[in-house]
Amino acid sequence: MSHVQLLARNLGIPNAAISIRNLNALAPFSGNTVFYAVSPRGKVVMKLASDMTTQEKELVEVRKRKEERVRVPTGKIDLKSVELAGLMELKASDSGRVCGPKAANLGQLRSLFPDKVAPGFVIPFGVFRKFMDLPMTGTDETFWDFLHATFAQTAKEMADGRSEEEIEVNVLSRLSRLQEAVKNAPLPSELIQKLRVRFREVFGDEMGQVPVFIRSDTNMEDLKEFTGAGLNLTVPNLLKEEDILQGIRNVWASPFRERSYRWRQKYLLNPENVYPSILILKSVNVDKSGVMITTGVVSSEPRDTTVAFNWGVGGAVDGQAAETYLLQYDNIDTLTIPAREPTFRSLPQQGGVEKSATHFGKPILSNQDRQQLRKLDHEIRSRLPGTPGVESDGPYDVELGLLNGSIWLFQVRPFVENKNARSTTYLHAMDPEPPKNLSISMSQKLTEQEQ
Repeated sequence: MSHVQLLARNLGIPNAAISIRNLNALAPFSGNTVFYAVSPRGKVVMKLASDMTTQEKELVEVRKRKEERVRVPTGKIDLKSVELAGLMELKASDSGRVCGPKAANLGQLRSLFPDKVAPGFVIPFGVFRKFMDLPMTGTDETFWDFLHATFAQTAKEMADGRSEEEIEVNVLSRLSRLQEAVKNAPLPSELIQKLRVRFREVFGDEMGQVPVFIRSDTNMEDLKEFTGAGLNLTVPNLLKEEDILQGIRNVWASPFRERSYRWRQKYLLNPENVYPSILILKSVNVDKSGVMITTGVVSSEPRDTTVAFNWGVGGAVDGQAAETYLLQYDNIDTLTIPAREPTFRSLPQQGGVEKSATHFGKPILSNQDRQQLRKLDHEIRSRLPGTPGVESDGPYDVELGLLNGSIWLFQVRPFVENKNARSTTYLHAMDPEPPKNLSISMSQKLTEQEQ
């Protein structure tokens, strides 16, 4: 359920976790080309490319094609809106208009589940666009002019027939320069004053007294056929005013990172029109956290629910060995993966992130926790589809936490899979139907049939 797993599933990339024993067994084959496939239920096939069957060769046949480039939708974006909006003022329909889908959907969630979403507010696209009209240090042009000139130069180099590698080196060099300039530019005093006012109104205290998360939220993420899981910058648990202001600058600079360019701008017809809004959310130091998918990921049963949790904050999303359950529709809870993460993270009141050692003496999710998650799953399935501005009917990818037994929602996005990869006959043939009512003793050696 980690971000990298969700991205792989979205893009149709075979992906499986392996043990150190597996890694050691593979080491002698380093440098060889191999065929690699992972079935919907997790069966793995790996063999030397020289041993591939005719069917396997056809599956991985390289087809050269012209890379499709897309245009960022900008028809409804409102760059004149520069007021800092509280979550309760936002609706899902504001996504792509004044802010990204993360904030807009969280605003919608706060109206649907007011006791389960932390307070927060948004710095809209328009504030970023206004900032970009300021002079860029070390040049005689604005940030916006420098950005436009960068991509204009890229287009010219492409038209001149320059190599893709050369073009990429040039554009990344200019974007790196722009990124550093944004990070080091002073914020307008008018914006700082608005931030101080909003902190008092939304969080009930002065800026510098309430720890917050600074989250990037662009107009180019979580699209119908693409998940933006883990691609944007999040700066966790900032307390001091100067750290918060620097966090804002860092998030504004993040679309110009190499990572962002390779994932998005490289394939866009109008790459300068990727705008970051910023979600400022009150920190919640949850006891346990993780991900809930409102479908059976391993069972392929849409009525089931999959949950993965760890102790502390940021559970399951960052490649952790999380405690994972299949909550079956017939009220049976099946533990599919035990927790094996030796540490967990917490959010101290003074800001920053602390890491502590944990134990495996008891389950992370109690029976009561799992019942709460089942109830939330039912509410999400029944309330989100058809809600104005929510374009997906499910399933949903939910990031959440538990604090003293109460649920906190951090994000809900569509759970997007690569349907072409999932429908491949070869992959499904790897998964024979398991025997009904199969029972395996954990205290006896497996028979050959059970293996």
